[in-house]
Amino acid sequence: MKKASRFFSLVMAGCMVFSMTAMAKEVGAPVADYEQAKPAQVTDYYYCVDEYGNIIDLAYNVYSKDPATVLPSSIVNGAIDEDKEIGEFMNNAVTGIWAMDEVVPVAQGGKVIVDGVESNMTFSVLKPELSRVYSAKDFAVTLGGSVLNVVKVDVPANLKWASANVNFYTPGIVTGQNVKVYTYADDTWTECNVTEVRDDHVVVDITSEGILAFFEVPAATTAAE
Repeated sequence: MKKASRFFSLVMAGCMVFSMTAMAKEVGAPVADYEQAKPAQVTDYYYCVDEYGNIIDLAYNVYSKDPATVLPSSIVNGAIDEDKEIGEFMNNAVTGIWAMDEVVPVAQGGKVIVDGVESNMTFSVLKPELSRVYSAKDFAVTLGGSVLNVVKVDVPANLKWASANVNFYTPGIVTGQNVKVYTYADDTWTECNVTEVRDDHVVVDITSEGILAFFEVPAATTAAE
């Protein structure tokens, strides 16, 4: 069998197959790329031909990229809208933030207890504003500790609640590690009650949505008055 090939390009003027939402609100954190929603295009045809050069059948196509890697535009746009990479968006997690080279990933670990009742409620784990990251870094100095991560927790709009015990999935945290969690409001960091620290999990009582910062603090150190 012989092969014959021809190259072609397809230009669709004014036609886009995914919507262009606003770009990331702040520069500096890893976010999804629109390229991940761009369709794979055929760049070459390969045919099977007979001994006379007559085309018998299409053998295969060559694509501009692996079609299996093309993601739904809703996922890519959703990730970009939240200033997240694809994995962060799909896992309701924050694994990278502005002004920090490395963080302990934070995601919701399930089984949120709302006002003493276990629920299937999902609390969104979002990226914070850059100013909150700098504020957490400054506050860590007063604790004599270091910032593990800073996130923004969002709750369903229709949820009426007074307190919630939230299990955060934090891969890399180990049992016995002295992890403190603080919430930010009115230019003040206030300590939350951490009910459990075990391998890959930090369980925290919170009373409102908003900014949470995770710190590693030496056992003998407390916040400066």
